[in-house]
Amino acid sequence: MKKIFSTLAAIALSVTLFAQSSQDAIKFSQNFYEGSARTVAMGNAFTALGGDLGSLAINPAASGIYRYSEVFIAPSLSFNNSSVNYLSTKKDDNITRFGLSGLGVVFATNPKYRKKGDATFNFAFAINKVNDFSHRMSVSGETDKSSWLSSLANNISGIHAKSMDITNTYDPFRRSSAPWRAILAWNSNLLDTLPDSGRDYKAATENLSGLNIVIGGPLRQNFVRESTGNVSEAIINMGGKISDNLFIGFNLGLQSLSYDDYQQYSEKAVNPANFTSKFSEFKHTYRQKTTGVGINIKAGIIALPADGLRIGASVSTPTWYAMNDEWDETIFAAYSDGYTIPISSPIGEYNYNLSTPLRLNAGIAYTLGNYGLISADYEFVDYSTARLRSNGDKTAFNFENDQIKNNYKAVNNARLGIEIKPMQGFAVRGGYSYYQNPDKNAGSDLHYVSAGLGFIGKSGVFADFALQRRLSTEDFKLYSDAGSQRAPIGTLDDSRIKFMFTIGFRF
Repeated sequence: MKKIFSTLAAIALSVTLFAQSSQDAIKFSQNFYEGSARTVAMGNAFTALGGDLGSLAINPAASGIYRYSEVFIAPSLSFNNSSVNYLSTKKDDNITRFGLSGLGVVFATNPKYRKKGDATFNFAFAINKVNDFSHRMSVSGETDKSSWLSSLANNISGIHAKSMDITNTYDPFRRSSAPWRAILAWNSNLLDTLPDSGRDYKAATENLSGLNIVIGGPLRQNFVRESTGNVSEAIINMGGKISDNLFIGFNLGLQSLSYDDYQQYSEKAVNPANFTSKFSEFKHTYRQKTTGVGINIKAGIIALPADGLRIGASVSTPTWYAMNDEWDETIFAAYSDGYTIPISSPIGEYNYNLSTPLRLNAGIAYTLGNYGLISADYEFVDYSTARLRSNGDKTAFNFENDQIKNNYKAVNNARLGIEIKPMQGFAVRGGYSYYQNPDKNAGSDLHYVSAGLGFIGKSGVFADFALQRRLSTEDFKLYSDAGSQRAPIGTLDDSRIKFMFTIGFRF
């Protein structure tokens, strides 16, 4: 049975003074390596292999394998497709993005100065993409059983209505404990207090039936979400050969994070006459922009204990990020008597810090002379150790950090790769990657399948091609349950097809 995640509620109902959440902290902590077309084609199973600048983000000892200098660049094109089934309505959507997955250069010790058994050291610089946030989904359906507004009304029970009033002298966005979207909904008449109460609410999509609160009539629900951005890592590397059978490497990693998220949710009355509030429709829009810069240190080793056999391992410190969030929300409400009201929040901004989990990689590979190789990797990451921090306020993220500790877990990821060389200068590759979902209660695991070709000429020019497909299926809710009202459960089938091309030169 698939687990359920909440697309909106993940960040929606806890938003007050800032937009940071445990879900975002985990999302920004995940690595899905790209680098070069060769590494991607082989499922990024390169911990024990090395010899490819696209694998520096996995094992810094990769540069120590080089016996020649090299420069490369790896552009990519991704097609992100989603298929949603919600309330018996199917909707497909997509987004296409062009990007740069990797580039780099390694300077190897000149062969003229090498002797068998001598220690040598190489220096490398590379930029590798380690996460891609591109995604788009559309949802549509009709129901008379629940409402996003009902969920919002239920979740703010206990907050005094007067604390949400926008006046010339009072700013509830900065002073109230209410979610910003609740403040917007209250001031656009989409929320109202129950009789004889200033702290309990009903939504404009609800009617009172005696002591019961019920949805007034059928509602057309629509939701669109589009996310863009990535995490890229600039790597300053030194790798070397300690002996003919032992290689080491060290990275200083400088990460750059950019994330843009756009969400729009709407509900429209099929027949406005069914609603005592004269409700006709509303649209809620949420925008978030997150940027960050971070630093980490990696160390790795590759050993050749026997002919054809390679063993590798690497460790990465947490990435320590300095982060900035900007966000805003708007609501448009319309009523059957012709009254309309658009209302917007101010732009929120907040600076904070994020530390990602420590990462461990181990790998084993076997090379078949000049005919090919097979490789397998294991990666361990404990996402429950990620932490959010605020400058000057040690308690600011206690709630979010408790969520991280309680809701997220250590994962065991696996990567497999194969390369076959049917003739000199030509290679055929395949790979598979499995990434376990870190959420104990939601979402699905990710599966990547890949394939590729490689060519190298006698002049030192080489070209690699890769095709990668990511697959996931999961159930979702657009909002949380409200008492006896159960939010609809939809199914999201998500896939990403990425084409990569690497061109490089050995010298």
